[in-house]
Amino acid sequence: MLTEVREAPARQERKTATRVLVEHHDVLRGLLRKLTETPRSEPGRRRALTDELFDELWMHERIEEDIFYPAVPRLTPGIAAAWSEHRQLTDQLTALTRADPGTERFDRELGVLHDALRSHAHLDEELQMFPEIERFADEELLIDLGGRLQARLKRLRSSRRVRAFLRLERALLRRTAR
Repeated sequence: MLTEVREAPARQERKTATRVLVEHHDVLRGLLRKLTETPRSEPGRRRALTDELFDELWMHERIEEDIFYPAVPRLTPGIAAAWSEHRQLTDQLTALTRADPGTERFDRELGVLHDALRSHAHLDEELQMFPEIERFADEELLIDLGGRLQARLKRLRSSRRVRAFLRLERALLRRTAR
């Protein structure tokens, strides 16, 4: 009798919290790039990409604010600034969401959001805050946080209730723009 050999299911790669966050920054940057490259003549595609960016940025802020920042507050002075930068990003994303995607105003709001996200994610977090955290934090803590961040992001993305909430939020923002 032959013994059936089965491969073990692929184990989720153990990533540090900073790696998970950088990868999610890459998702946000990719959405911004697609949005920037989509011409005004495609307002429906621009609206869909804006909605996706809205959702992903909202989820990104949740995982950072609920899990990451509270776990590492004493490792870097950048945490306090990061909280306020999230408020700025939210305000700018609100302005973009309210703008008509076929207009010059939308392009201006998109440019401001692009600059704000670049400043927060790349300059402040990836180049300053994350290296400090990696230098002072225990690697097991960062791996544990990475797993928690990945799990929470997966739950948020798959939650029908979260998706409904975000659709409603975007609709209300657009309605109040008139």
